[in-house]
Amino acid sequence: GGFTWALHFTWVPLTDRDNAQRSQPSSPIPTPMIAGGLFSVEKSWFFRSGAYDKNMDIWGGENFEISFKNWMCGGYLYIMPCSRVGHIFRKKHPYDFPDGNGATYSRNTRLVAEVWMDEYKELLYQNRASSRYAQIGDTSERKQLRERLKCHNFEWYLKNVYPELEVPDMNTYTISHEGYCLDTLDGDEDTPVGLYRCHGKGGNQSWNIDKSSSRIKHRDFCLTYENSLVYLHDCEAGNQHQSWTHEKDTQKFYNSYNNICLTITNPKTRTVGGGSCQSSVMWSVIPISNS
Repeated sequence: GGFTWALHFTWVPLTDRDNAQRSQPSSPIPTPMIAGGLFSVEKSWFFRSGAYDKNMDIWGGENFEISFKNWMCGGYLYIMPCSRVGHIFRKKHPYDFPDGNGATYSRNTRLVAEVWMDEYKELLYQNRASSRYAQIGDTSERKQLRERLKCHNFEWYLKNVYPELEVPDMNTYTISHEGYCLDTLDGDEDTPVGLYRCHGKGGNQSWNIDKSSSRIKHRDFCLTYENSLVYLHDCEAGNQHQSWTHEKDTQKFYNSYNNICLTITNPKTRTVGGGSCQSSVMWSVIPISNS
């Protein structure tokens, strides 16, 4: 199991490192992350390591705390290939979320970030803006637990447990034109981006600009030119449709492979696409404050 920087659990393929450590198909598989409802644990260790965080509400995020805590504090997590677990997925939650499912998950993930993720918590807030502003109360007891267990820091976890996870630049930017910002419009993979009035809170308007690969990223997706529009698409090494250079003298984003610049193709609908660099708009790139 793995995760995105918005703290969504994902299943990931076995790595070469995993396979090298296993002598046969039935060998246990070390996993950076578990799904919350599918684990067994030694009882004494579970309670000595703090059990569940009692500040969390209802559902969501507990698997992140358990996973980070176990690896960072001297435990481990393995998937047992020959185990069999019955799990029934209900059509809906059997309980209510007084503040809503999304708000509860944002609160719980902020608790995880503030206690366990050190400076890397900023990557959660860049990818899930609502978590930054969630009210979580006092975390001192949980932080004391971490000190008492003499846990590693989160950077150790990234280097030793989950080195395959790409760690983006923690500096994020808005890309704007005359008060309107490049915005995902709540879209996901293979959806076009557009413009929305700048609000200054990051979220859908938060972009990483990776100068080394010339990619403009939002979460795990790259800005991709296709059929005159620009989309969010899986980042792919060598995909020239994802290569953008911000030319400071003209303030334009140029894609040399297609010989086009990022522009507004329909001002009325605020559609963003690719077009002639001569007539394309200028973009302001402004750092987002992390405060």
